[in-house]
Amino acid sequence: MGRPRQRAQARHQYNRTDRISETIREIVATELERLGDERVDMVTVTGVTVDNDLNTAKVFYSALTAEAEGRVDEVAESLDEIRWPIQRVVNGAIRARKTPQIVFLPDEVLAAALRIDDIIAHRVLPAGEDVDGTGAAPTPPPAGDGPATSAAQRPQVGDSRPDPS
Repeated sequence: MGRPRQRAQARHQYNRTDRISETIREIVATELERLGDERVDMVTVTGVTVDNDLNTAKVFYSALTAEAEGRVDEVAESLDEIRWPIQRVVNGAIRARKTPQIVFLPDEVLAAALRIDDIIAHRVLPAGEDVDGTGAAPTPPPAGDGPATSAAQRPQVGDSRPDPS
C-alpha cells in the first residue's frame, strides 16, 4: 500500500477568493505607499472582499486622520484617481483568467467602534439621546473607576447584607 491520495483542495486551507483577497490587500497597501500621494498618506487598507465570480474586489479603507480634518471627500476622490495604476499592478500579479475590478469603499467599522468606545466611556451620548430631555450636554462621571461609593457601602462577595441603594 502506498500513500493515500490527497485531494487537490485539501492542500489549501482557504478558499481561492480568500487567497486572492489577501493578495489584493497586500498589493493595494504596498502601491498606496509606493505612489506617495499625500492625499492618501494616512489611509489604511482594512480589508478586501472578492466576489465568488471574481468580478469585483471591494477594498475597504480607513482614513481616520482625514476624517478628523474633514477631508473624507478628498481621500475618496484621490483613491478613485489612482485606482487604474493600482488595478494594472493587481492585473499583473494575480494569476487567474479573470481579475477582479477594484472598488474603494470607506470602512465604517472602525469609526463605529470608536464611537461605541466613546459612548461606553461616557464621553458622548448615543445618537438621539440627551441627559434629562433638555438637550443639555452630559456631565462627565467623577474621576475614578466607578460610582462615588465608599468601600464600606459596596457589598462584598459572600456578604449577606442587602444592597444599600
